[in-house]
Amino acid sequence: MRRLRSFFIWIVLGSAAFNVQAANMALDLMDSQDFYQLMPRQGPLAEQFTTIVNSPPNPIRVSQKQAARIALLLFGDINSLENRSILMTFRKRMRELAIDYRLDTYALPADQDSDLSPYFKVADAQPDYIIMTQLGFVQRRFLEKFLRASKPKVILYDFATPLTDWMNHSPLMYIGFDQKKATVMLASYLERQLPPETNISALVLPTGYLGHMRCDLFLDEMQKYNRHVSRIRAVSDDKASAFEAAQVLLKDNPSDFIFSCSQNISEGVVAALQAKGFNSQVQTNTWGLSSSGIVDLESHKVKANVLFMKDDLSIAVAEAIKLDLEGRNMPNLYVANSILVPAELDSESLRLMVQQAYHYSVDLWLE
Repeated sequence: MRRLRSFFIWIVLGSAAFNVQAANMALDLMDSQDFYQLMPRQGPLAEQFTTIVNSPPNPIRVSQKQAARIALLLFGDINSLENRSILMTFRKRMRELAIDYRLDTYALPADQDSDLSPYFKVADAQPDYIIMTQLGFVQRRFLEKFLRASKPKVILYDFATPLTDWMNHSPLMYIGFDQKKATVMLASYLERQLPPETNISALVLPTGYLGHMRCDLFLDEMQKYNRHVSRIRAVSDDKASAFEAAQVLLKDNPSDFIFSCSQNISEGVVAALQAKGFNSQVQTNTWGLSSSGIVDLESHKVKANVLFMKDDLSIAVAEAIKLDLEGRNMPNLYVANSILVPAELDSESLRLMVQQAYHYSVDLWLE
């Protein structure tokens, strides 16, 4: 434990190296197609697991000698809709599976890693499973100690891009979405829907996972379609920064469409468009649901939405723990589904799609 604490002290003192590490991380990522080609036995296991996630729950088949100890690390506001949805869905599925467990939840700031005390608490507790809902440089280095020791077992939530450096000591499961596929799907839709003369701007993220998987790829796709993106601004992944950047873009020679690289950015852009008034014809895109529920999706400010089947991630976490407790074969990667929701969709159809995406926690999003 002393070695782990010394390592985290080094992280704080060596924080200047974070940006370099984040940039290099993009080179270490593997998409699901490459992963299944490299590990052909994983494909059939993934198909079987997808069937389990999409099926009614079957209670655990073995008798547990003791409760499974689970550490769940959540980032940002613990009472946010996203975090409440994760907890609600996970607890409900675990109850349906009749798994005896103890859940310890740790809340961490979303945008900075100066408070390392939750990591120390997790390490001291030595749970059976660690569920990490965000993966950056600090989280990666923290988990590597446990991956090499194979205990506690690690599940990565909302991260379905395996790391090549972890191939020899993989997490119990990567669970998330194919961000590449989702971004290509969005770009293709916009290419078909936006007139050729559309003036496009983009608010992108700095170097990092989504910056590589979404922002860079979207710009590449626009170039492939011979679409010129007139202005590109890098912003922090938060609503306030995106709001200020969007206001700048809207002042002089406003774009017809502003690409938002993340849901936080999208919320900031939508707020800026709403502040501009109904006369503004500028639109943006969204990724999933905002804190406003489906209000933003029903707004004419949103051209298209990539809707993720988010509850399936928490269901998959519960089912992965069940399979592990039963000692059954399981994949190391589960990729949940995402769909594109066009702006023209009527309200009733939109609500049905939201119910499909959040079929365990829908009351939170539509309340």
